[in-house]
Amino acid sequence: MDISEETQKMAGIFFPEYLEKVQKVSSEGSRFVYYTSAETAVNILNNKEIWLRNAIVMNDFTEITYGLNLIRKAFSGSIGEKFRDVVDGIFPETINDAQELLSVWESDWEMETYIACLSVHEPSEDKNGRLSMWRAYGDVALVVNSKPFITEGGQNGLFSLPVSYWTADEYEERLAKTVDAIHENRAFLKSLGKDRLAHAIYGMSLLVAMGTKHPGFSEEQEWRIIHRPFESPKNVLRKKTVVLEGVAQEIYALPLEHIPGEGLFHADIPSLIDRIIIGPTDHAYINVRAFSGILDGLGVENANDKIVASDIPLRSN
Repeated sequence: MDISEETQKMAGIFFPEYLEKVQKVSSEGSRFVYYTSAETAVNILNNKEIWLRNAIVMNDFTEITYGLNLIRKAFSGSIGEKFRDVVDGIFPETINDAQELLSVWESDWEMETYIACLSVHEPSEDKNGRLSMWRAYGDVALVVNSKPFITEGGQNGLFSLPVSYWTADEYEERLAKTVDAIHENRAFLKSLGKDRLAHAIYGMSLLVAMGTKHPGFSEEQEWRIIHRPFESPKNVLRKKTVVLEGVAQEIYALPLEHIPGEGLFHADIPSLIDRIIIGPTDHAYINVRAFSGILDGLGVENANDKIVASDIPLRSN
């Protein structure tokens, strides 16, 4: 992903972890992985789409509220007061302007954020996958090229975000470093003007709310693909109403296609799929044959070579 110089500088001040993780994934050519059930994996491939679901119904029921609570706690203490002083020292009342923005959108963040959750895939996991993910999420892992999913937002209506796993104390330490960075970059921030500075603080809060989870989930190394309908009404996604686990709900389907005109590049199945790992199962051969046939039918070269069966000795029932 090409990130503008100004965006890099702003990220370095307000959310350096974002920039560091984007650069790491890009420089190392890291892949993402989607752990799911065999049924869902078949549907993803045959329908050529991944669903983004409302954060309210995700496995972690505090997807947005956890980050918001970190922000509230930190800003109610002494480090929050220091943050206010350093920002308002550049332009008075900037924090109030940022809080007005937050008051307008905070409820919408919680209620109208749609997410697809991927994980960073390590080379050491190519053969067997990750045991904790098999236990939590299913029996098939789709390992994919990360490039189509690394985006800072644009015409396709998506932005991607690596997840941080902070405790309340760790986030306060992070905020203290932000205070120091604001001090060091005061002239740059002043050159942007008050409105841009207020929006930068709003953006920092958005990234913390959308991109922070309880430390207990840290093994997941999650990377979120996010859509905010009211902020990106024009997008490449296809809105649908489905019933999942007895709950009627709206989802947004991301087409797995190459659609340059809509800002989606090389997301077609042959370009996207690096490998499929079949998780611990009593029927590995049957699964391998089935997914090999699906990939072959979708034009994936050497499809059978892209399917591996994990030999982790875990009972499937």
